[in-house]
Amino acid sequence: MDAQFVIFKIGDDTYGADIYNIYEIIFPKEPTKMPNNPDFIEGVIEYRGIMVPVLDLKKRFNLGESTFTGQSRLVVAEVGEDLVAFSVDEVTEILKVQPEEIKAAPDMTKIDKKYIKGIVKQDGRLIVVLDLAKVLTVDEMDILRSMEVDKEKTR
Repeated sequence: MDAQFVIFKIGDDTYGADIYNIYEIIFPKEPTKMPNNPDFIEGVIEYRGIMVPVLDLKKRFNLGESTFTGQSRLVVAEVGEDLVAFSVDEVTEILKVQPEEIKAAPDMTKIDKKYIKGIVKQDGRLIVVLDLAKVLTVDEMDILRSMEVDKEKTR
């Protein structure tokens, strides 16, 4: 059975995420800032009637800082039982690959190997397949859940 990934750019690098975890790709909205959060959590947006935290993958992986302009998008994905909007520079395609095309990540990568499901080589390019469920630690997920509660209290 084919694996399908949403392919996106963060800086000059190409990444992918399992399409089955993705709810929607939306145009960026400026998030409402929330105090006392890690700097890679930009704030929250309203998405289909619920408050969803926005996470800057560039900051998370120490690759710079995202802007919410041009080709940038928010990839709304399920992380555990929660929704998180991940900011990316550009979404480029949906890619189908055979499971055997997904190789193990090398030990030396720009981002921590624990966030990576594997590497796919296709059309002369390398695509780093992220495990979005592992991008946040348990403590960070608790912070996000408390943000949602705090935001609900302010309505």
